[in-house]
Amino acid sequence: MEQHIPGIVLKDGLTQPVFDYKRCLFEKVYVETPVDTDGDGRLDLIAVYIRRPLETTQGMRVPAIYVANPYMLECNEDWYVPHDVDRDVSPYPQQHITESDITFDPSTVSFPQPRYPRATVGYADTAPTEEIPLDCISDWYSYFNSRGYASVFCGGLGTRGSQGFNCCGSPEETAAFKAVIDWLNGRCRAFTNLTDNIEIRADWCTGKVAMSGKSYLGTMCIAVASTGVEGLETIIPEAAISNWYDYYRCNGLNLPAIGWQGDDLDILAKYCFSRAKDPEDYASVREAYAAWLEGIAADEDRDSGNYSRWWDMRNYLKAADRFKASVFLVHGLADWNVKPTHCVNLFAAMESRGIPCKMMLHQGGHIYIHDLQGSRFNEMLHLWLDHWLYGIENGAAERIPNVLVQSNLDQDLWLASPSFPAVKGYTEPVLMPAQASGRLVDDLSATVYDRTRDNAAEWLAELVLSERHPHCLRYITAPLKTDTRISGTVQVSFRAACRASTAILSAMLVELGEECRLTPEQEVVQAGGIPWGNNTPLGDWKRFRSEEKPSAFKVISRGWMNAQNRRSHYCKDTIEPGVIYDYQFSMVPMDHTVRAGRRLCLVLYGTDVEATQRPFAVTELSVEQDSVRVAVPMAPVHTLRSNKGNQ
Repeated sequence: MEQHIPGIVLKDGLTQPVFDYKRCLFEKVYVETPVDTDGDGRLDLIAVYIRRPLETTQGMRVPAIYVANPYMLECNEDWYVPHDVDRDVSPYPQQHITESDITFDPSTVSFPQPRYPRATVGYADTAPTEEIPLDCISDWYSYFNSRGYASVFCGGLGTRGSQGFNCCGSPEETAAFKAVIDWLNGRCRAFTNLTDNIEIRADWCTGKVAMSGKSYLGTMCIAVASTGVEGLETIIPEAAISNWYDYYRCNGLNLPAIGWQGDDLDILAKYCFSRAKDPEDYASVREAYAAWLEGIAADEDRDSGNYSRWWDMRNYLKAADRFKASVFLVHGLADWNVKPTHCVNLFAAMESRGIPCKMMLHQGGHIYIHDLQGSRFNEMLHLWLDHWLYGIENGAAERIPNVLVQSNLDQDLWLASPSFPAVKGYTEPVLMPAQASGRLVDDLSATVYDRTRDNAAEWLAELVLSERHPHCLRYITAPLKTDTRISGTVQVSFRAACRASTAILSAMLVELGEECRLTPEQEVVQAGGIPWGNNTPLGDWKRFRSEEKPSAFKVISRGWMNAQNRRSHYCKDTIEPGVIYDYQFSMVPMDHTVRAGRRLCLVLYGTDVEATQRPFAVTELSVEQDSVRVAVPMAPVHTLRSNKGNQ
């Protein structure tokens, strides 16, 4: 027997599309945050756009799907100027930084009271608007509007129409986006505009909220969940950051998204500061904003690349004990923008604390997968949201596997497992040096790379396939005897001496062998094949393309380290030229199946032209060949269970 929910029609435990999304009420309100980031003495107001079934004006109450999207109100494309990465890595004298020096306690967050508090002078029932940001018009949200959900969109601090300054990932930004959930639960105020102090309440909302979104949007899902806010029942972060240091840095190196060298948090803040799109508004805060940006640039510390208390404030994993919301993670295994490190670490944190968590890892890059044929993602998400926001006992926890990984050999094959990684334990494959000497010379000018052309693909092919250049060291396994799945985090270790006082250390694990491999590029395979809901456009099913010509190799994963950060990512140790030190670091977590007959290749090198700074200095290292180890979480495919699902 179906559960009874007033105004909602259920079939087989799922809400049905009985509401006309075209008749939804569109509103714009201004939620009062607990912060004053622009320093005007008043709490910052942020613009919030709401799309809810018209029936909610007649007493019906519905849950909300909330999107915190700093990109939604245009961005400052002209302000996006990356830092120069064609520069040497700076050597540092011995540092004596301790873990306590860089530790931030999330429970200590508090904000000063405003000098000029607002007084409510009246109330309004609705706040209709004709201003509809383009990012609010989405078939996916229409799908849920028609099934009895409201959708809520907010650009946040410093975006056009809102007050305050953007401060990417900070406690202030988190608190501001959290305020929207507080308002939906009646715990803070919102107004119909920025000046009149006419208050409006969210009486139409049940108080149950989900957050969703990709990239920065998904990151804010995690940030707000890390506060433990009441009413946030579940989050669905796709390709999201769980620790901002891991996005912009790695083991003491400046290392943002691959292919985006020179990007940093201050640049993202400027890019999203769409208040600048309003000349009059921007003029009123120009000087204060310039000082704000200077503070971000100083605190992010591009000179050292070290982890710090400032970065620790932006590490949501530290607040894992405060999570109350369930989590549905989605990430691309080919996402070298927000690397899989972020979702894997968050999944482990949730799993260890018994917080309900699911994870889907697909073969794409930095994308949404609502239109990925064969993923059954929309079906699972419908189950998930109906359960967590409407309390429907539809078996979502049991019907959705804890972990689903799309196979790189067959994109219709989704590998199910109760946890991640699917492979427990490590294997150290026997490595055969491809060169007689352990001498490694990091000299970018001696490679095929051309700084003026940025020919990274040619550089990568030379790095992996060349047998004579001293700019890398290659270690190759015997052919694998059976199809083998690598699932988890590859670790590399070696002993080496450097002739300089600093060095970039990089490593990658590569699959060697001619094959037409799956790519992260998508193509439409069925136009108008997605039934989003009543009166909504039909979406197009997509699939990943396969290579038309065989490729000689596939990079499985990569890892990096500043040689001076050999003991920790927050403290630099001196390097005495010629002295041998132990080095060990992890690569980006991955899940990849290697066919029988293929070889694995470990490549040790210095500068990574797609990821690190690109120094002019020549650095020579002497690696003890017999010390090189790679620990790989690998197992024969036939020993692991799978689940093949077609949509």
